[in-house]
Amino acid sequence: ELYNSQTLWLLPGGTPTPLGSSSPVKVECLEAELVVTVSRDLFGTGKLVQPGDLTLGSEGCQPRVSVDTDVVRFNAQLHE
Repeated sequence: ELYNSQTLWLLPGGTPTPLGSSSPVKVECLEAELVVTVSRDLFGTGKLVQPGDLTLGSEGCQPRVSVDTDVVRFNAQLHE
């Protein structure tokens, strides 16, 4: 099965370490795409970031967001 849903955080020195569910950013690696989910309370301060202020990649992958949600999602095809 080509699916891995694990949130990783890079420690100093670049060592990846799995994080618990409290991470504000979650990355799902699917067969043909990456799905990145970002909490709008990105910094844990209670102040929500605006979806338009977030980008993914040099091409500026546009976020997919609903008005009534507290997360922003990006879908990026693996070949993009």
